[in-house]
Amino acid sequence: QIKEINTGTYVFDNKRLFEALKNITTNNAQGEYYLTDVISIFRDHKEKVGAYTLRDFNESLGVNDRVALATAEAVMRQRITKKHMVNGVTFQNPETVYIESDVEIAPDVLIEGNVTLKGKTRIAAECVLTNGTYIVDSEIGQGSIITNSMIESSTLASGVTVGPYAHIRPGTSLAKDVHIGNFVEVKGSHIGEKTKAGHLTYIGNAQVGSKVNVGAGTITVNYDGQNKYQTVIGDYAFIGSNSTLIAPLEVGDNALTAAGSTISKTVPADSIAIGRSRQVTKEDYAKRLPHHPSRSK
Repeated sequence: QIKEINTGTYVFDNKRLFEALKNITTNNAQGEYYLTDVISIFRDHKEKVGAYTLRDFNESLGVNDRVALATAEAVMRQRITKKHMVNGVTFQNPETVYIESDVEIAPDVLIEGNVTLKGKTRIAAECVLTNGTYIVDSEIGQGSIITNSMIESSTLASGVTVGPYAHIRPGTSLAKDVHIGNFVEVKGSHIGEKTKAGHLTYIGNAQVGSKVNVGAGTITVNYDGQNKYQTVIGDYAFIGSNSTLIAPLEVGDNALTAAGSTISKTVPADSIAIGRSRQVTKEDYAKRLPHHPSRSK
């Protein structure tokens, strides 16, 4: 029993091929020209003819529809993950990850299910990428932990933690031991060592120093409808929760902004900026409202 097939792949000497093509006819049941007839012509003329046997039949898979394309892609994905596992990478569920061929992963990296790594991405040793993480064209430093987040065209130093549900957009660099928490978006910015932005924050077109604390709800207002402007925050600054920083703006070293402030002017080093209305308390006012419990008696 013959267990070989013709994959339809040929390598010819062009000169001899064109000579043989002149002798092909349509004298067959289908009335068509068959390239395979060239092989018989070569044999008749004592030309050298040989067959190449593939070591892996998957190399010859045909792709004529989306089903076949998915089958071929699954083979390639399996080869890629196998290569990384042999090199010391741990996949919790290798069948669910999507890793492109140019991605580099160091040993002792842990990758959970449904992770996507694309482009020129490089993952250093001892990183953890949890379920749902998406990284493209980025460098992730040693020992970093990325939790269910998206990172695009950015550079992360060692010991960085990102997520869950964070978005690191193109042009961002995060220095050593930076923490970017849940629902934080950073775009085109540099974040200094050991700075923390833990919750619900947007940092765009900013230069943020080291050991800065960025409170929840902070927004850098970097766009006026036509142009982008930069925010500069010095080392050890404390940005209070729900601060609105209107660029161009500079907040000096060790400076503070009060929670709920809108800041549009320079904050000198070691200063505190308060940009909010004063609280007015009207005692017993609630008793005048129709839904107050006292009115139901």
